[in-house]
Amino acid sequence: MVQKVENNWGRWGPEDQLGALNLLTPEVVLDAVRLVRQGKVYSLAVPLERDGPQNPPFHKTWKVTHATLGPGASFLEDVVTMDTHSGTHIDGLSHSWTEGKFYNGYTLDQVFQSGVVKGGIENVSSMVGRGVMLDVPAYRNTDHMGPGEIVTGKELDATAAHQGTEIKQGDIVLIRTGWYRVFHTDRSLWESAVPGPDGKLVSWLREKDICALGADQPSVEAKYTDRPDPSSLHVHALRDLGIYLLENLDLETLSRDRVYEFLFVGAPLPLTHASGTPWNPLAIV
Repeated sequence: MVQKVENNWGRWGPEDQLGALNLLTPEVVLDAVRLVRQGKVYSLAVPLERDGPQNPPFHKTWKVTHATLGPGASFLEDVVTMDTHSGTHIDGLSHSWTEGKFYNGYTLDQVFQSGVVKGGIENVSSMVGRGVMLDVPAYRNTDHMGPGEIVTGKELDATAAHQGTEIKQGDIVLIRTGWYRVFHTDRSLWESAVPGPDGKLVSWLREKDICALGADQPSVEAKYTDRPDPSSLHVHALRDLGIYLLENLDLETLSRDRVYEFLFVGAPLPLTHASGTPWNPLAIV
């Protein structure tokens, strides 16, 4: 049984399918644009490839079309087969449900009819706003968090204070755990467990009233093989609060340059009837 929590159902109307994306008003976007001073752009995406950090299976093939033996043009194209939650991706509001209900109280029959028809990722044409990176390992003075280790709302607040960063309503908050480093150094450790927040972060999410929560690992929330109810944060964020989850981010360059506040720009692929999609979010300073 999932813990009963206050939710955002009906906050933006009974037919709403955008959730916390409603917080990104034109005024919020304009304030975020004013953060740009250097014109420097950081890609926050990991390589989208077979051996990258993504959900299997991932298969890519190539084909040559209109091949000619003479001076005429030939073309090389690609065919990719993958999960929509592969690589750096965004979870849509239709990704997680419990007790027969999705975000805003929609039922499974209302959401899924040979594909997602409510809360699909095509509703998210863009996500542009103020991004905040909370560098937990830097606050702890370590390379990365430990396997399955929990970061609490209290520690996130302490990290923000240490950085001199204020979290505001509508922010896109990205948690650096340092776990992406482990992907390159110890694949077995990477696959065994994931550090991050857990379902208890729901009160912090309600208080901060943010648009999205992301992390540099494949689930945002902490996962460990013997921990019960490993997906409660997904339920609380997506289903209860309409807060989007962003997974498998590369935050290493932001950490190296100590970039904690930036214009966040993300444009999901307009996949219809899908619960999520890979994308290439950007941080601009």
